[in-house]
Order: sequence, then structure tokens, then C-alpha cells
Amino acid sequence: RPLHAKAEQHLMCEEHEDERINIYCLRCEAPTCSLCKVFGAHKDCEVAPLPAVYQRQKSELSDGIAMLVAGNDRIQAIITQMEEICRTIEENGRRQKQHLGLRFDSLYSILEERKKELLQSIAREQETKVQRVRGLIRQYGDHLEASSKLVESAIQAMEEPQMAVYLQHSKELLKKITDMSKVSMSSRPEPGYENMDHFSINVDYVAEMLRTIEFQTGA
Repeated sequence: RPLHAKAEQHLMCEEHEDERINIYCLRCEAPTCSLCKVFGAHKDCEVAPLPAVYQRQKSELSDGIAMLVAGNDRIQAIITQMEEICRTIEENGRRQKQHLGLRFDSLYSILEERKKELLQSIAREQETKVQRVRGLIRQYGDHLEASSKLVESAIQAMEEPQMAVYLQHSKELLKKITDMSKVSMSSRPEPGYENMDHFSINVDYVAEMLRTIEFQTGA
């Protein structure tokens, strides 16, 4: 029951207003007065001196406080440790992301370098083939131009009315025509010369291998 206190050191009993509270009922776990023990509500209860119970419970409370404080310190230490673990995880994650980026950048560089080399191989053969065919085009063009001029000369000779004049030039003209007709124009690119399909590549196995890139276990 609530206690009426005139002063902290002189708590008085509500049932017996002239009696100080000086004992503690162990069964009811409440402070009371001697008259309550002799005649009142606590006459059948076990009691103990108030100072002894006070010291014991104060000691228990002190121990409880110390235990809570120690527990709080342990919890705070665990929290601090886990916060440090979080910071370490974030730092390690950033470092591994950087390392992973560098590894893939290296792969990109290798692919770019290899792409450049293969493109150069195609360009070299392309240039070689085109130059050869253009050379043949020039050769055939020169022959066509010379043959066309010879045709013009022959037509003009055919129009010569004087036999003597005609015969002066006809022999040489016939020789030129014969020589021109003997010039071989058989040189030309072989069938399929323009084909560049042999430069095709199969990267399916490389692509499949790249898809299997995974983190090393136990590294």
C-alpha cells in the first residue's frame, strides 16, 4: 500500500499513524511497522529488519545496474564491431569492383587489338587484289586504245584510192594487225578471285567461354 511520508527517514505506518515503518515483510515484500506484525495484516508473516533488507536489495540493485551497464558495454562493443564490418565490406566491395573493371578492360583491350589485326589482314589482301585487277584493267585499256587506233589507221588505208600509195603502207599495217592479234589477253583473275569469305571467323566458342566467366571459389 502507498506509504505516507512526513520525511524520508521517518516513514509512518498508515494503519498505525504513530508507528514508524521499521521492519520488512518478506512474504508480502513490503515495508511495515511492528504493530502490523504483532496485531495487523502481517502477524502471520515472516519479517526482517528494514536496514538489513534495505542493504540487501540495494546491493542487488547495484549488482543489477552493474550487470546492465556491463551488458550495455558489450552490446555497444558489438555494434561498433559490426559497424566496422559494414565499412570493411563496403571498402572491399569497392576494391573488388575496381579490380573486376580492370580485368574486363583488359579483355576489351585484347579484343580491340585482335579486331584491329584481323581488319588489317583483310585490308592488306583487299588492297593487293584490287591493285592486281586495276593493273589488268590498265593493261587491257592500253591494248584497247592501241587496237582502236590501229583500226582507225586500217580504215583510213582502206580508203586510199591510189594502189601504189596503199601498197607502200599496207605491209607494215598488216604486220601491226598480226602482231596486235597475237598479243595475249588471257591474263585475268581466276574464278572466285573476288571472294573474301576466307576471312570469316567463328567467335561462338569464345562468346560461350566469356559467358562462363565466374568468380574464383576459394580465392
